[in-house]
Amino acid sequence: MQSKIKLKIPVLFLCALFIFVLLGSIISGDHSALLPKAEAKVNASMKSLPDFSKIKDVKEKKEAFFATLYPIIQAENNHVLQLRKLINMLKSVPVAKLNAKQQAWLLNISKNYKLENEYIDNDTFEELLKRVDYVPPSLALTQAAIESGWGTSRFAKQGNNLFGQWCFSQGCGMVPSLRESGKGHEVAKFDSINMAVRSYILNLNTHESYKALRENRALLRKKEASFTGATLAETLTEYSEEGHHYVSKLTEFIQQNKLQRFTTAFENTFDDITD
Repeated sequence: MQSKIKLKIPVLFLCALFIFVLLGSIISGDHSALLPKAEAKVNASMKSLPDFSKIKDVKEKKEAFFATLYPIIQAENNHVLQLRKLINMLKSVPVAKLNAKQQAWLLNISKNYKLENEYIDNDTFEELLKRVDYVPPSLALTQAAIESGWGTSRFAKQGNNLFGQWCFSQGCGMVPSLRESGKGHEVAKFDSINMAVRSYILNLNTHESYKALRENRALLRKKEASFTGATLAETLTEYSEEGHHYVSKLTEFIQQNKLQRFTTAFENTFDDITD
């Protein structure tokens, strides 16, 4: 019995030491060990959408579409919020005391979010926090349904493109049949539905055309208010050639299908909505 007790003591000591070191690093502000890769590997659990055209009942088809996409939108938003939480943690550390790993991580995040800064300062944190934030599921579900024809368009079926995103290098995607002569854009292809959703969120969070969305969202943060898809949809006049008519389509769609329920459900899954 004594030999067994002796074997347990070093194990308990090592466990206690590990916890002490971990707590010490957090308390001291050194979060380097906690920093994930700026772009964690996308969970490619859904390689393509189900064939929603086989569902004849309209209401059933809609709910199946929403139920299929919502978990992916939730997962990708959670990925963004994980990055945001760590940015906020590092923001609490004086810039001069950020170590090399922390600064490199922040610069890598900045690069992924299309910021062209060469060093970290307070303005970096302010702009990053405007960009690294979630997109209301109600808005994402609405745009996916409208842009992909409920997942039945050629681009959705052949390239997992649910949001009408373009790419601009030859062979990068699918050539639209009605593309005007002299135009070089293609409709982007994605390896999975998960990748399509991540690309869509990153697009809204970085493209200059959607700066108003980010400013509006940041203002709602300061007011400690939740984001409604309908409110942020009002900033998307440049997403489609339809302009303000497109915005009306989005807001009406959200209301008619009661999609705020998905945003509310998402917000109820985390505690740091006002961070």
